Amino acid sequence: MNLIRFPLKVLKFLIKKYLSFPTLSFLMSNHNFLIKKYYVEFWVYICKRNKFFKKFFFNDKNDNFESGKIIFDLNNKIENLNEDCLLSLSKNGILILENALSKNELNSIVNTFDKIFIKHNQNFRSNNSVIRYFESFDINDFKFLKSVSDYFTKQVYGKNLNTNAEFYIHKPLKIPEDIEHGDNNYHIDRFLPNMKILYSPYEITNNSAPFCYAIGSHKINNHYKNFVKISKKFNESEDEAKSFLINKKEITCKANSIIVALTSGFHGRKSFEILSNRKLIFLQYHKSYNKISLLFGK
Repeated sequence: MNLIRFPLKVLKFLIKKYLSFPTLSFLMSNHNFLIKKYYVEFWVYICKRNKFFKKFFFNDKNDNFESGKIIFDLNNKIENLNEDCLLSLSKNGILILENALSKNELNSIVNTFDKIFIKHNQNFRSNNSVIRYFESFDINDFKFLKSVSDYFTKQVYGKNLNTNAEFYIHKPLKIPEDIEHGDNNYHIDRFLPNMKILYSPYEITNNSAPFCYAIGSHKINNHYKNFVKISKKFNESEDEAKSFLINKKEITCKANSIIVALTSGFHGRKSFEILSNRKLIFLQYHKSYNKISLLFGK
C-alpha cells in the first residue's frame, strides 16, 4: 500500500505546487520587476480569453449602471437572481442576498455551528488577538446553498465548481486587536479573477467584525496591474493602494444572508469592537479551478 500511496502523494504535491491557480506568493518572493511584469501580463491575458471573466473583471461597459444597490431579496428562490444582481456584482464586486435559505436549512446550519469545537493541531489557529477554528462539510448537505454556489460559479467562471462548506468561528481575545495581513485589513486574495461566497446565519452588526469591501476595486485594468507589479504587501498599508480604497463599505447584514465577493478586489474583516464571536460559512473555489482550467478551459 505504501508503494501506491507515496507516488500519489508526490503527484498531489506537484499538482498543488505547479498547477494551482496563480497566487500572490510568486510575486512576493520575486524581486525582479521584469519577471513580475511578464508573469502578471501573461496570466491576465489568459484570463481575458474567458468571456465570463471579461464580464465581471475586465468589462467597463456597464459603468452607467446604477451602482448604489448591492442588497437584493433572494427569498429562497434561485429565479430571483436576475440580470440586475449580476450587473451589480460586476459593477461593485460585492452582492448581499437576504432571506437566503429556508428555515430548515438555516436551522441545520445553526445546529452544525453549535457542534463545532476546537481540535488542537487540527482545526485551530490563534494569534495574540483572535482564536479561529473551523470544520469542513460536504456542501451537498446544504442543497439551496449548493444551488447558489452553482449559479454564481457558472456565471463568473463559466462552469459549476466544486467546493466544501467551511464553517469558521472567530473569537477575539482582546480589544483592540492586532492587525494581521489577510484578515483584519484590506487586501487582495489574487491578482486574477477570484470569487468567494460567505453565508451568515446570524445578523452581522458594525461591532461584530463585519466583512468589508472596497467597492469597484476588483476591476483588473492597467491601474490595477501596475499596482500588482510593484506591490510588496498587496494590502492597505501601501500608499499605492489608497486609490483603490476610496469607497470602503462595511457589509452589515440581516441573519440568513449570503455575501458574494469578487476578491481580486480589496476586502477584509473589520476588527472586533466587542468580545463576541463571528460565525460564517466560506465557499472558496481555488482548489477546483487551476492553471489547466485557465489555459484550456477544463
